[in-house]
Amino acid sequence: MHFGGMTLMVNDVDATATFYAQAFGLDKVFADPDGTFIVLGKGVWSPGPSTASLTIEHWKKIEDFAEPGPANAFRVFLETADVDDAYQNALAAGGHSALEPTTRPWGQRVAVIRDPNGAIVEIGAPVEYS
Repeated sequence: MHFGGMTLMVNDVDATATFYAQAFGLDKVFADPDGTFIVLGKGVWSPGPSTASLTIEHWKKIEDFAEPGPANAFRVFLETADVDDAYQNALAAGGHSALEPTTRPWGQRVAVIRDPNGAIVEIGAPVEYS
């Protein structure tokens, strides 16, 4: 089994994709021509096993099995070497602070923002295990 990524279900696909691109430097690697979903990531996206990606999808894509709901029932984790810079970029792009950059007891630098939809986005430095 491979992790292909995570999907945020939203009402405004373009605005949400723009936020993640500006806030975290993610690239658009695929867009449905009908505008109902955009895949962001680094490199090339494929529908099979691939590198992790973040898909921004309109609720109407899944209306046959799900009603629109809040985007805060999970959290997105994005790893970066410079948490403080990523946090500032996310705020400048329209995110809202949930936790200012801090260092956890195990040494990992983290910060948390909420995206314009209210989804929780944790920004964390890589953890070095001994």
